Amino acid sequence: MEEIRTVLKDLLDVKIRIDESELSLLEIEYEMYRGAEAAIYRAKYAGIDAIVKWRFPKLYMPRDLDVTFRENRTRTEAKALLHALRIGVRVPVPLYVDPLLGILIMEFIPGAVLRDVVDSINSEQRCKICREIGRYAAKLHMAGLIHGDLTTSNVIIGDNKIVLIDFGLAEFSKRLEDHAIDVHIMFRSIESTHYNHEKEMKECFIEGYREIAGDNYTKFVLRVVEEIRRSGRYVAERRARTEWKL
Repeated sequence: MEEIRTVLKDLLDVKIRIDESELSLLEIEYEMYRGAEAAIYRAKYAGIDAIVKWRFPKLYMPRDLDVTFRENRTRTEAKALLHALRIGVRVPVPLYVDPLLGILIMEFIPGAVLRDVVDSINSEQRCKICREIGRYAAKLHMAGLIHGDLTTSNVIIGDNKIVLIDFGLAEFSKRLEDHAIDVHIMFRSIESTHYNHEKEMKECFIEGYREIAGDNYTKFVLRVVEEIRRSGRYVAERRARTEWKL
């Protein structure tokens, strides 16, 4: 916690007034998760429930590459979130970004992770959710944006809203194969974690995707998905989006 407090000292020291009360612009509450690339913190930003995502320095990388990577990935993620909002995809609203520090602050989305509730909801609810995820995926793809890690772990269900989260691997791309990789990753997530509902969830996802992308484009995407599955190319594509890609 002291690391992130040092990084964000300037923000933590800022005071604002809301409804006659003085409070800190940013209050960091606790660390939620720390992965290989970033740490996630619960916080309040201007009184709003928020998430702070910090891409911390990687000591094993050359400093100039590390700085460039963190800056580029942070900037791209913020742009991807804003772009998704503009095209009608529900995602966390970015509140503050500092690419040089690798900091992205966004609204906190309350609710359940789809991965954790698939078995506890009925068939109609599962299909409705997967159909909406399919629509979201197609909207992103038609706008030249790929999520990069489209799985049931990155979907939040709450207050009758379906929200896509974690655009940390997002890229701007109009390539059919990149769109197919997004779909393939979603299918692999369903197959590995929700195999009892695999057929239903895939079919409903495709229905939603087709509503937005149209029948012909959906057929092209699914054809490339099958090619990717046979060749294993998606493994190389995923590796190409790791922290060594600048």
